[in-house]
Amino acid sequence: MIETVCEKYNTMDCFQSLQEQLELFFGKDFEIKSKKPKSNENLGQVFTPQLLAKFMTNLLGAEMNSEQSILDPCIGPNTFFNALTKKQLKCFLKGIEVDENLISESTNKFFDNSKRELIRGSFFDLPLCEKFDTIIQNPPYVRQELLSGGVNSKENIKNKINTSFSLVPSQSNLYIYFLLKSILHLKEKGILVAVIYDSWLYSSFGKFLKESFLKLGHLESIYHFRKGAFDDAEVGATVIKFTKKTQCKKSISYYPLNNLDDIRVYGKFEKTSQNIEQKDFLNFTFNKAGVFKVNNRFFKPLKSLTKQPIQRGTSAIANNFFISNTLNFPEQKPIIKDVSCIETYGVTKADSYILTVNGSISEKTKEYLDSVKKEILKTPSNKFKAVKRDIDSKKNWYSIKTKQRGNFIFNYYLRNNIDFLYNQNKELSSDNFYSLCIEKHELAYLSILNSTFTRLEVLNKSRTQGNGLRKIQLYEFNEVNVINIDHLSNRTISELEILGMDLLKTNRYKKEQENTIEQIDILLLKEYNDNYNETLSICELKKELKEYFK
Repeated sequence: MIETVCEKYNTMDCFQSLQEQLELFFGKDFEIKSKKPKSNENLGQVFTPQLLAKFMTNLLGAEMNSEQSILDPCIGPNTFFNALTKKQLKCFLKGIEVDENLISESTNKFFDNSKRELIRGSFFDLPLCEKFDTIIQNPPYVRQELLSGGVNSKENIKNKINTSFSLVPSQSNLYIYFLLKSILHLKEKGILVAVIYDSWLYSSFGKFLKESFLKLGHLESIYHFRKGAFDDAEVGATVIKFTKKTQCKKSISYYPLNNLDDIRVYGKFEKTSQNIEQKDFLNFTFNKAGVFKVNNRFFKPLKSLTKQPIQRGTSAIANNFFISNTLNFPEQKPIIKDVSCIETYGVTKADSYILTVNGSISEKTKEYLDSVKKEILKTPSNKFKAVKRDIDSKKNWYSIKTKQRGNFIFNYYLRNNIDFLYNQNKELSSDNFYSLCIEKHELAYLSILNSTFTRLEVLNKSRTQGNGLRKIQLYEFNEVNVINIDHLSNRTISELEILGMDLLKTNRYKKEQENTIEQIDILLLKEYNDNYNETLSICELKKELKEYFK
């Protein structure tokens, strides 16, 4: 049975490896005989609201014909099939439900039709030889630590696969297994529409699912509801539309939404869409919680606050030769290089010197540059390629153009510290910083820029680099939304300036900085809540921030 499926994909390199692995995982015969669920068993059932079900059935396509087939592998109260259009109802319909308590008289009546079939049992009993044009589902949500027993146990799912069980990450939620098996039941060009919790966007097991989507077909769209997608669970959820295609280089449409109200008006959510290139999908940062709104004049993009364009700091020709901790040549200038050397939120002095030769040059420096040139040319061919080209083609290969200086700098490689530093004397900064110049209410903006509001915005627009490291690109940094000081009361601005003065004396690496940031957040929260008529709390802000560093 599975061997036949494999033969179909023998020429598809992008499918074959993962396809074979999934076959190993689910077993070649795939004839699990699941036990009936106990009455108190955790089945992970959260039922789909009718509005959401109708939205999802529309994603299947309106032009389906009677020759096509639709599967719902966990029908529950038969919500999806009841939401089908007249044309869709003419298809062959197969529903599966493990919990007989959910199969009502009306459901039995619905399936009393020659073109419909109801299976009372587990989706994991369904042989992989059965293929469908479309699959629609709300798979059960059961955390991995609860998959040790019962009808949804890993033992039932893996069916004696032994070492191949390591393919799917051990921390995977039950819905991951449902989705993977569903993809294997799709015909070529078949469509899968599912609503699932949004944990896959951020978790380690979610990365495996993303890789599976990319290798097994095309994830066309993601509709991300931050909250309110289910009546009985206040959690984030995503509706996904996946097509099983052999080759596809199209981008993925991502729709960030608040709740179901956003889909009531046709076309409203279309304006919020983003296109994610497939090459960027695995490292794309999804807005996790979105506990605050940034869609009015209370916030402004960072680029609109600065006197001059935000830019990276000054680059050295080759750091080892042009940046030093000691002052050795008259052409050297102080530069801020090492962010770890800055203890407080204010930069009092540069930590290094950069050799910037423009125009006249001392004899001592000439001798040094001659020696540097020889050293660079002696290095292996794969090192200092650009510098070597300049040595061959330019007389003044050592010239450095210094960048404009700003009174704020920001290191764009992020870990736990996401700090804007006040560069009061406008010292040169190296190219591991972004430099920006904000000339009004500088100390108040020092507070605003280091608030949890701004930090969350930076994190939302940054990308993971692995091992707890993140990076924000310049074009993303420009669009970071910052609270607009023009919409704050004079009293709040004065208090923010006092707190900004405190930050200049506050150690960034000690607990005391958290107290100062909290005072800033409390001030801004009051202004935010008054402006939006909201009740956002400091706990909600902190909770969202912690999500990034789990």
